[in-house]
Amino acid sequence: MQKMERFNNLTRYEHVGINQSINLADGHAHQGQNSTQQAIVADLPSIFNAAENALQATTEREFQRAFYTLAGQHSAVDHPRTMLCYSASLSTDLVATFLASRNLTVGLLQPCFDNLATILRRRQVKVVPLGEEQFRPESLDRTFAELNTDAVFLTLPNNPTGFHVDQEQFRRVIDLCAVHRKILIVDCTFRFFAPTPFWDQYAQLDESGISYVVVEDTGKTWPTQDLKCSILAVSTDLHESVLELHNDILLNVSPFILQLLTAYLRDTERNGLQQTIWSVVRANRISLRKALEGTVLVPAHPESTISVEWVRIDHPSLRSDDLVEILAKSQVGILPGDHFYWDDHETGSHFIRFALAREERWFAMACGSLREALLARPELLEGAGS
Repeated sequence: MQKMERFNNLTRYEHVGINQSINLADGHAHQGQNSTQQAIVADLPSIFNAAENALQATTEREFQRAFYTLAGQHSAVDHPRTMLCYSASLSTDLVATFLASRNLTVGLLQPCFDNLATILRRRQVKVVPLGEEQFRPESLDRTFAELNTDAVFLTLPNNPTGFHVDQEQFRRVIDLCAVHRKILIVDCTFRFFAPTPFWDQYAQLDESGISYVVVEDTGKTWPTQDLKCSILAVSTDLHESVLELHNDILLNVSPFILQLLTAYLRDTERNGLQQTIWSVVRANRISLRKALEGTVLVPAHPESTISVEWVRIDHPSLRSDDLVEILAKSQVGILPGDHFYWDDHETGSHFIRFALAREERWFAMACGSLREALLARPELLEGAGS
């Protein structure tokens, strides 16, 4: 087999992964439709017709209300400074464009999905890495005292590790942003997988008076064939500047997509996140961990609850790109860990990432194939190379 090409970013690896027989690469929601979601799909013609006849403002308002209600962000159900985008990447690009327009610098969490750093850098924004350990309770004061950027960019929960902060820690981050006059940017695209009870983050943000930007998304949560919507919400002082940039890019998100997503949101509200979202991810995580037993691949964050699994390679010479290539020979697509450390690829070279948002029975069979591929390679068995 021809040696696999090395790519410069994770999205290129995802493009390869989605064309493998066993795609465990991209983190989008592909878990299949449950019975009530199948009813939504069956109702697509009426959703389309309703979208044709509804006012755009009404459709947007109903989507926003449904999203923030499910998310426990009750102060934001009628948030007056939201903008809708086709994707979270577009929302992030608007944030980057705004930062560049004011020549602002940003501290970005590392590891994280590398397109965040790429988008910022493409807009000529100076980006410096911030480690997850710098946002532990005992480190926060020192982190902000030493930070010389204009903005702090966090992904909560974080893809790939599942790192998160609780309500008290989030309040401290906000307070320190106020003291040190930092803009707080929060990517919440995995918010529905947060391990702690939901609390009203927007209430904390607005009560504090700090400058903030929050990026939301549906694409990681509901299996809607990548029909998705991102919400970009900003503080009062940033609204006009960001809105002007948004107006340059798009008029509106399709009302059909918004009404479809609203149906999924309301279905989840009725049936609960546990039944609709969490149970399949939890079952798939268990299947994956069983498949990895006895190998050099070890879950790096056993407590993670998000829909991906960050795995450490406990072998001195095997690297993430080696594992990507080995598994590709068995038609298994995964992501290498090196690019998640966007400022230091070497640190991430002993990690790989598996996506978990897949149909449960399919995923169990995929894990069987994965285990066969692993056991066929002696260098991947536990103790190899030690």
